[in-house]
Amino acid sequence: MKKALKAICCLLILAAVFLLGWRVMPKVWPSIKEKVIYPVLPQLKPEPTATPTPYHPKSDTVYGDPVNETDSVIYYFYKDYCHWCKELEPLTGGLPKEIILPDGTVSQVKLIGLNKVDDDMLQVITEYYDKNNIPEDKRYVPAIVIGDKYLFGAEEIVPGLMEALYQGEGLKRPEGLK
Repeated sequence: MKKALKAICCLLILAAVFLLGWRVMPKVWPSIKEKVIYPVLPQLKPEPTATPTPYHPKSDTVYGDPVNETDSVIYYFYKDYCHWCKELEPLTGGLPKEIILPDGTVSQVKLIGLNKVDDDMLQVITEYYDKNNIPEDKRYVPAIVIGDKYLFGAEEIVPGLMEALYQGEGLKRPEGLK
């Protein structure tokens, strides 16, 4: 009986130490490293990392500015530090200035970037998602809206953007976006 009682007491003490450590150590550890460890062992201090450069795609116009009926408009949802968005820069930055549509008319191509980090743009994007029933698993960046088409991720954007653009999708104005 005494052994069982000792074992239970030991388990309770271990649990208390574990719980205290769980709560206290994350708060205390940074100051322990800076005040105790790094002065004694400076080689353990990590090198400062460079802050990534924010990514801003080349937008032809600002969201909310008027566009002509004959303009092919592409809405690009991105974030400043999204490396997947940056990987699409050759595509988004290399869009033609104008295209010839299947009916022979010439249309100016306008890329409008909406940064999800900006609170106002996030609200616009969220309203678009809600109005168009975009599934939760596709409410991330990068994404492109061109007419009635919502292209999410490089797997959909790379093969689908130019095809949709040349089919005249950019002439349609999507529900929930100006």
